[in-house]
Amino acid sequence: MKQGVIILLVWVGWFALAARAQADDADAFGGANIGERLFLETRFAQFFFTNSAGDANAVLTNSDPVMDNTVTIYGPQPGPFAGQSMNCRACHLVEEHEGIGNRTYCDFARRSPVPEIGDGRVTTPRNALTLVDALLPRQVPLFLHHDGQFAAVDDLVVGTLTGRNYGWQPTEYEAAIHHIAHIIRDDDGSGFLAGQYGGSSYAEAFAGLAGIESQYLIPSKNRMNVLVTDTNSPNYVTDEQIVQNIAELMKDYMLTLVFSQDVAGNFDGSPYDAFLIKNGLPQQPDPGETQLQYGRRLLQLLAGLTNPQWVTDPDAGFFVTNAQGQQFQFGTNELAGLEIFLTDQSNLTVATNLQLQGVTTRIAVGNCITCHAPPTFTDSLFHNNGAAQAEYDQIHGAGAFMALAVPSWAERATNYDAYLPPTANHPNALGIFETPPTTNHPAQVDLGLWNVYANPDFPAPQAGLQSVLPQLLSVASPQIGRVTVVGTNLVLSATNVSTDWTYYLITSTNLLSPLANWTVVATNNFAGSGQLYFTNVLTANAPQQFYGLLLGNISPAAALPGTLALFKTPTVRDLVSSEPYLHTGQLDTIEDVLQFYINASAQARAGGIRNGDPQLSGIYLDASAVAPLAAFLRALNESEYVDAPCPCDPQPVPPPQ
Repeated sequence: MKQGVIILLVWVGWFALAARAQADDADAFGGANIGERLFLETRFAQFFFTNSAGDANAVLTNSDPVMDNTVTIYGPQPGPFAGQSMNCRACHLVEEHEGIGNRTYCDFARRSPVPEIGDGRVTTPRNALTLVDALLPRQVPLFLHHDGQFAAVDDLVVGTLTGRNYGWQPTEYEAAIHHIAHIIRDDDGSGFLAGQYGGSSYAEAFAGLAGIESQYLIPSKNRMNVLVTDTNSPNYVTDEQIVQNIAELMKDYMLTLVFSQDVAGNFDGSPYDAFLIKNGLPQQPDPGETQLQYGRRLLQLLAGLTNPQWVTDPDAGFFVTNAQGQQFQFGTNELAGLEIFLTDQSNLTVATNLQLQGVTTRIAVGNCITCHAPPTFTDSLFHNNGAAQAEYDQIHGAGAFMALAVPSWAERATNYDAYLPPTANHPNALGIFETPPTTNHPAQVDLGLWNVYANPDFPAPQAGLQSVLPQLLSVASPQIGRVTVVGTNLVLSATNVSTDWTYYLITSTNLLSPLANWTVVATNNFAGSGQLYFTNVLTANAPQQFYGLLLGNISPAAALPGTLALFKTPTVRDLVSSEPYLHTGQLDTIEDVLQFYINASAQARAGGIRNGDPQLSGIYLDASAVAPLAAFLRALNESEYVDAPCPCDPQPVPPPQ
């Protein structure tokens, strides 16, 4: 079947990831536990390779300066890995800086610092995304990173360990693979990190042997003997296999990074979740219901909630790690913000009823659920909220982004190095459209998904991107117009179509037949006016036929402009643990973000945002909506999010009532 099919997605339910993941992580010899150790490992970086003289267990006499301090919007903090090299945790922190707040596996920088290797890049292109809930089941394909560069966790891990964030140049991929495998093969288990994970060497851990005495044999899908040195042996494990195993183990670990859920997969860790539970409100979509539909239904249920039961600290929970002293509560202010958040153009009637009941003082359309529908509060897709334009114009002047010259698909395809990001295939590429803007380089700007879509060096996400292009480009479903029978022909016309797209007339004798079993009988016939029409020959005495229209593909040349400045939608759960905000890291507080959307929506309605998301224009807020919306968003903070505590650790005691 063709890509880009418009079909009704069926909700398949939430997996109880939290319960399964916690059990695995509590096992000191489980894959997630080894994956966490690898996540913290600082010897995979190019700096260690250069300064260790080939000794996998060397203690460096000099350190990578990028590790000396943690860069934050509150000023530099002592780096938790000072004296060492880059690791994953440097950009995905948790409890390392409790004095200024815990993290949900992100950092405090506007853009994360990376090792200095002489290529002019000293930070990542974008603000670090939180890893918590990053791998939850979703109704769309998996896309990782702000620009969707990776379509699988394994690819992301390998790409990170061998890439720029770890100090490796595109030309050093093979050297990176060999070095990482060398650390695994020759680690002797004497390091401090190994001591925190049972004292075993990586060879022992990978073989499934736990502890210094190597006395327990633990079956594992990741089990391998990395000590076979004879490359001709059938038991020899290649460097590439070792690195792939690292990726699998780190994936096991990342799957444990979820906000609190009960055994049924319902979120239960925030004041918002406690409010739903206390009032008997549904916590997730029904089977066959999308998150957006669920959010709209939830607003209707709130309208009928005549006697809300409030959440007050500490009757239903308490915050342990919240550095801002927030109370664990959900009251009238939070409810007002939730109603604004859930209100879009389709449910203004409900909003009006709420206003008449005195629950809200005015009708405000947050339109937030169109991109941040509960319970995950993200659609896991890409949108242009105007952040890239705002940053560029702040540097180069109002209107500069609108006037910026961006190459067409044909221009980009014929001169990869001039426009697209560097890769192993194109190590000399300039990546000017993946680089944050600066005063001295007006051609540089980060265009997000534009760098990945239809890029031959990033093949993995292309099928997934093609399948969601109608959503990304806000393409309406075709509408069947006039249907007539002329002689032995069925003649069908349709509106709501674009000549850039391919459309198919499909038919089946069974209306409930799977889409793959329908037959394509005609393709793209446009009248002079641009209206779509199809003709199909009717066969006498044939079984009853059902017809439908299928939205197919669009050419890369036509689609590419629509991907300009699109970035992945983050979750808004636990926002207090992930500032600064937006992919640019330019905003420090939740109130700043809300004011940004007030301004951006007005700008979008005036046609002032280049390739702006249509949903921006549907936001109607003023300053009076900021306080309740901010209160609701803070009510999505977790009661406690710490780094996978061992069950034997002392548990926090609730404050006295």
